[in-house]
Amino acid sequence: MKTFKLFVMLSFTLLLVADILSQPMVDIPLYAPDGTYIITLAVGLDPSATTGIDPQLGESDLPPFPPPPTFEIRFDLTWFTGEQLSSYKDYRYAVSPFVPDPIVHMLWWQLGIYGNPIEIQYELPYYAWMALKDHITNGELLNLGPFYGSGTASIPETYTNMLDRCYLIMHYDWLPVELTSFTASVLQNEKAVQLNWTTATETNNSGFEIERLQDSKIERLKNWETIGFVPGFGTTTEPKSYSFIDENVTTGIYKYRLKQIDFDGSFEYSNELEVAVDFTPQEFVLYQNYPNPFNPSTTIKYSLPVESNVRINIYNSLGEVIEELVSEMQNYGTYEIIWNAQNYSSGIYYYSFEVNSADGSQSHREMKKIVFLK
Repeated sequence: MKTFKLFVMLSFTLLLVADILSQPMVDIPLYAPDGTYIITLAVGLDPSATTGIDPQLGESDLPPFPPPPTFEIRFDLTWFTGEQLSSYKDYRYAVSPFVPDPIVHMLWWQLGIYGNPIEIQYELPYYAWMALKDHITNGELLNLGPFYGSGTASIPETYTNMLDRCYLIMHYDWLPVELTSFTASVLQNEKAVQLNWTTATETNNSGFEIERLQDSKIERLKNWETIGFVPGFGTTTEPKSYSFIDENVTTGIYKYRLKQIDFDGSFEYSNELEVAVDFTPQEFVLYQNYPNPFNPSTTIKYSLPVESNVRINIYNSLGEVIEELVSEMQNYGTYEIIWNAQNYSSGIYYYSFEVNSADGSQSHREMKKIVFLK
């Protein structure tokens, strides 16, 4: 027999501990002979379990609640068996190891014992999560959770004073990484592609590998390449946002997808995004040199939308050409050229940008100032 168990530790904090411990030992429940008033409630899955008492699984029917000021909490089996049954362990039949729907346990306690909250210390496996809801409105009066991993959940005293039970809802189904968006945008200035995606929930999420197809591979062998990894948030029910910038792109067609990987190595793929990247300049552009001021060299950058005859000259403050940097026919694209002024004195200089398209239909002339400081 294979048993899949989950343990929920429940401890109860009472304000009048001295009064409790001063009572005769006969008032102390059998489940807490040390007088700590801390017990372990065990819930889980077992293929051989039933909705009633299963002694072979460690379940046992319990006597009625002891009189105050002792405190007792248990799983109430009456609400689905029709018999007066209760236990500190409750294993339900399920298709192991996971089930598609939650298993609902009725958690029952003595009403209004000193008006204190009930603190539930839980330790859950990565594939399970739990919630606490009232048994009357199924969540309007009490709605706590979801709870993952380990921690403490507190049922407030306003509720424990009013009602003596609630649903303990165990979800054993694998809550996947829920991807709510996945988009791509071209960053023209940076010559890059930025990917953005968000998740609504995550369980056991190690992270995302970013995969890419480029140009001819898209319609041929489809050999995806991994270009990066972004860590996930493990298990969370809060929305999370992610971003990745692919800087290794040129003009062409690209496809992207996410490979979401769990800590156990299992993975799933996102949908694919196709991005058309075109960094072809749309007009003649002369950029300001950088750095500026400079010593002793600076970079001059310019863009050509079409094949053009390009001429770039350096002028001194008197308007005299002191150096010719470029004088040739160049294809469309963006170019950079370095001017080294180590043989000149400090001062203000100018660089000109004169271009004429190869077909003679377009021309452009522009001049910018630069500062050389030794």
